[in-house]
Amino acid sequence: MNYERVLVFGAHPDDEMTMAATMAKMVSEGSEVYICIMTDGCEGYPKPAWKDKIVAMRKQEQADCDRVLGTTRRYNLDFPDGGLADDKETLLQTIRVIREVRPDAMFTHGPHDKHRDHRRTHAVTVEAYFHAGQPVMSDQGPPYRPAHLYYYKAVRDERPTIEVDCTGFAHVPLQVRATQVSQHLLWRRTREDFLREAEEVKAAKPAYVERFWLAEKTVLHDFLPRGL
Repeated sequence: MNYERVLVFGAHPDDEMTMAATMAKMVSEGSEVYICIMTDGCEGYPKPAWKDKIVAMRKQEQADCDRVLGTTRRYNLDFPDGGLADDKETLLQTIRVIREVRPDAMFTHGPHDKHRDHRRTHAVTVEAYFHAGQPVMSDQGPPYRPAHLYYYKAVRDERPTIEVDCTGFAHVPLQVRATQVSQHLLWRRTREDFLREAEEVKAAKPAYVERFWLAEKTVLHDFLPRGL
């Protein structure tokens, strides 16, 4: 995608990695990629001994992920993991990020998911996408609405999709997952597993695409951006 600036919302640290190859490709083509994570990941500890340090661990893992992707900036709203609220404060902070970044395109969770934080991230970001473009809540910044809105996961209904050719970047999702050490027990893989597979995939250069769904409010005046 040849956007100059994009903003990716994720409910938790690592959700955004679903579109890691696309982000890496955009960065390689000169795009600025911003990520906003809604929660602090405080419930993502697989071992009781990690409970008091999991937030710091996941902050470091996010920084390691950003170095792999080459992202411009990451925002952390730090709402409690498992308790993301659909309330005014969450909406205001989400609007503030959109207006500050002023992206050409915004990516977020789709509407169909078992995890409450994922569903609420979808709801609040879609609402914020609308309100951010209105002349309201002016203390959050001047009005701005991204031209395009996409979902990158959790869509089960019929709606238009696009597939981004990420050939040459198929190894990146594996590289970024290697950075998320706190989650490896959940994924039943080790850092060494991910890195070994990443090297194999990088050498093989398989054809690879990532799929996105057009949100209800996305209007493609020129059909599709160049490069899709």
